[in-house]
Amino acid sequence: MTANEQWQQNSTDPLGLRELESIEPDFDGWDEIEAALDAHHQNRRNWRRAGGALAIAASLVLVVSITLLRQQDVAPVDIPVTGSATLAENSTSVTDEDNVKALIGLSQTMEEQLMKLRQSTGSMPADTAIYVAEIEDLIAQVDVELSVTPDSVDLWGQRVNLMLDLAQVYQQQWEIDYGRMAAL
Repeated sequence: MTANEQWQQNSTDPLGLRELESIEPDFDGWDEIEAALDAHHQNRRNWRRAGGALAIAASLVLVVSITLLRQQDVAPVDIPVTGSATLAENSTSVTDEDNVKALIGLSQTMEEQLMKLRQSTGSMPADTAIYVAEIEDLIAQVDVELSVTPDSVDLWGQRVNLMLDLAQVYQQQWEIDYGRMAAL
């Protein structure tokens, strides 16, 4: 054997392992290991499914309880009727002072409801937030005008109407959030 042939043989099998006899390995237990791993993975999948089902159930309970609380907390707002309908019903005269007092009470009620709606509403898209800011700016402008003429029925009516618009925006956003939760 030449040096070149010996070098080629050593380079392909430098330790001379081709000359060793073939041996079958003893029992390695791979089948048991594979079965245990499969059982472990199946157990984890079952726990994930159970956790997901529990999360869905908890979400549904939360949505139902919020809906029930909202129905109890947000009572329908009665807007006082002025003019001939009130006169016909009560047979008494209604003064502007009575209307202002009723609108002030309605405004205070709306303030409380808006505070609850703000707390229960999550984040909102930028365009909705801009719309809310614009309505709040209009309410602030009406408040400035009310500081000058606090007995104006028209200004109090505008304030209440703006607050109703704002409450409607929050209510719609809450319904969108509710729809997202229900879709989960």
